[in-house]
Amino acid sequence: MSSEKDHKHSLDVEQVKSGGQDGTITVTPPSFIDQFRALKTHKRAVIAVAFACSTTPVLIGYDLTLIGSIIANTEFIHTIGTYNQDLQTWSLPARQQLIWTIVQYVSAILAALGSGSLNDMIGRRICFYITVGLTVSGTLIELFSTSWKVWAVAKLFMGAAMGSMQANTQTYVSEITPTSIRGITLSLFQFWIILGQLIASCVLEGTSHVDSPWSWRGAVVSQFGPALFCLAVFISLVPESPYFLVAKGRLDDAKAAIARLRAGENISCDEELRAIQETLTHERQAKEASPSFLECFQGSDLRRTLLACLPLVMQIFMGYPLCSNYLSYFLTLSGMNNAFLITLISVICSLVAGIIAFGLVERVGRRNQLLVGSCGMLLCLFIISLLGFLGVGEKWNYRALAAFCIIWAVFYFGSIGAVGWTIMAEVSSSRLRAKTTSIAALSSSLVNMVWSIAIPYLVNKENANLGPKSALLFLGCSIVLWGVCFFCLPETKGKSFAELDSLFEARTPARKF
Repeated sequence: MSSEKDHKHSLDVEQVKSGGQDGTITVTPPSFIDQFRALKTHKRAVIAVAFACSTTPVLIGYDLTLIGSIIANTEFIHTIGTYNQDLQTWSLPARQQLIWTIVQYVSAILAALGSGSLNDMIGRRICFYITVGLTVSGTLIELFSTSWKVWAVAKLFMGAAMGSMQANTQTYVSEITPTSIRGITLSLFQFWIILGQLIASCVLEGTSHVDSPWSWRGAVVSQFGPALFCLAVFISLVPESPYFLVAKGRLDDAKAAIARLRAGENISCDEELRAIQETLTHERQAKEASPSFLECFQGSDLRRTLLACLPLVMQIFMGYPLCSNYLSYFLTLSGMNNAFLITLISVICSLVAGIIAFGLVERVGRRNQLLVGSCGMLLCLFIISLLGFLGVGEKWNYRALAAFCIIWAVFYFGSIGAVGWTIMAEVSSSRLRAKTTSIAALSSSLVNMVWSIAIPYLVNKENANLGPKSALLFLGCSIVLWGVCFFCLPETKGKSFAELDSLFEARTPARKF
């Protein structure tokens, strides 16, 4: 029989720790040494989770950067674009780009919605394979595209891959990671998206000097590397989620999955299996039927669904489309000639901020990290807005603009960019996690689609011509959402899923979590 010490970092063995009479829970923050020991103790689980996180988000970060930059490639425009007889030049009409954006994000929304039920029917692991299959299919279509309509079909597949990845990854990671390191592993999601963006940026810079259609096709082909690596990782390292297996009554398979994740650790697989069974049984007491999307909007689960959506929607409203997705385009319109270099610096700084975020998430907590980092982003958005009124067109103006966009990125990826996905996965109930995650991913894709369509019209000189002033729109929305987070967002650090179930069912106020 394992000792209490052997079990203190297991999946869900931790019991609810009652504090005073008000029912609050007291959790001692782990030191950095404690976190390192936990990572070392659970090295097999960490390896599996790290690879599960690192592969699919890299694909999506890669594709988003690719499509955002490849539209400026001359050879791409000659292949996919339209020839204007009057102007005697090739171009990519705004209408075609708009169709690509809508197709990709609508596909992502539908895939995120469908992934919730698919996760519960066929399992998390098979859904990972589907995501890779969609990515490979989309890449093949991109590679052989000869018109904007064929490229739109490719965006249909890539959008579906993006939506399913967002819904699948965090559901799986939250279910196989011990409570003591759950925050660290969940925050890896955004980190690997940044890495995908960095790799894509470097590849695009390298292929841009090729004087043939392979200047863009070479960048497209490079997407096969992460996809095939991803497939190899899933086959060799990633087991099915024990939560899914227990929910399906496959207890022997669940125990085998736990043993595979905990290989080399001195813990009892039976204890972890029993903890998972008790968590799922408790959640099923109210309803015996299969989980449905309707349940996500009933009782205490409504609050949990809204809280899961909140940080992901807030990520977009905090300026991500302007200061990240369209950074190079935005800076070029503002008069900067070396926008690629600034984008590269921003991505590298974001990567460093993401690494720092790993060490903070279990020390300061998700709530504090989000609120403090968001204050820094609000300040940056305010200054960027001011630069739309002061010294427009002058060298110091666009240099200051670039500097505060980079500072914004550091705050973003050190706070809400890292912990937003963590909070989303933790606040949902175990029984409804796949569906709640799908709804949150859907809301994120929907808001992102709207802003991605709006940004070019807001900053283009031919349209609204707001330039940096468009940051005012993000600033106003962000202040409102920051206030909502301050009053409504609870702290989930150090709490097992059983503890969180009890707190939400008791309708515990956010400040007393």
